[in-house]
Amino acid sequence: MSLRGVLVRALVCLIATGCGFLPLSRTSRTGADLLESAAKPPPAVPALVGCGADGSQPDYALNRRKNRTDEARWIDVPWPTIARLPWPRAVGLRFRNQWTEGEQREVARYEGAPVRVEGYLQGFRLEGREPTNCYSDDPAQRDFHLWFAEEPGDARRQAVVIEITPRVRALHPGWTAERLATVQTSRDRIRVSGWLMLDQMHPERVGLNRATLWEIHPILQLEIRRDSAWIALDSLEMPTDALR
Repeated sequence: MSLRGVLVRALVCLIATGCGFLPLSRTSRTGADLLESAAKPPPAVPALVGCGADGSQPDYALNRRKNRTDEARWIDVPWPTIARLPWPRAVGLRFRNQWTEGEQREVARYEGAPVRVEGYLQGFRLEGREPTNCYSDDPAQRDFHLWFAEEPGDARRQAVVIEITPRVRALHPGWTAERLATVQTSRDRIRVSGWLMLDQMHPERVGLNRATLWEIHPILQLEIRRDSAWIALDSLEMPTDALR
């Protein structure tokens, strides 16, 4: 096959959802054995007003993982292990009921591991309407999308996405945009605990505003390093002007 033919075929594969997306990113299985051997309990999902555990179509299996609120004995994992963890590239933009058995097994090797990871909050935003939350317009029933970086000055394309979901926000009323903004500005080191999950629906963003499709989603604990101690985000003292 000519070089032109190879390039055309690659482009077609990138566009076609049947082939998935093949984003270029650096991967490594260093530290992956710890994730593979971890216990991975099934998600426990509480009710949310007007929205069931599986959210809305199209990908109920993905929604259920995003909506869990159960906690576990968290495993300390280095940030690079999450950011470099490989995934089957052809799953990109394909719903989970379309995955092959091999693709399901490969993701299941690591997905659902209870992890605790240290890094820095590079940025955050309140997400819009999503199927996970039954397309709710209520800001209280939408996710906070956070960029979690290895170093304070890293770009978003180098960051791991972590998310705070409405069900978790209900358990932590102190996890507000004001507190998150304070943490981002201070550039204090943070530690998050939550569930490792592959969000296969954003392959086109890898290398642009995320380093990987692996996320910590949802996070159940968020702590800030202050004076050689870890302080829960709920307990963080806020500047007076931030409370006005």
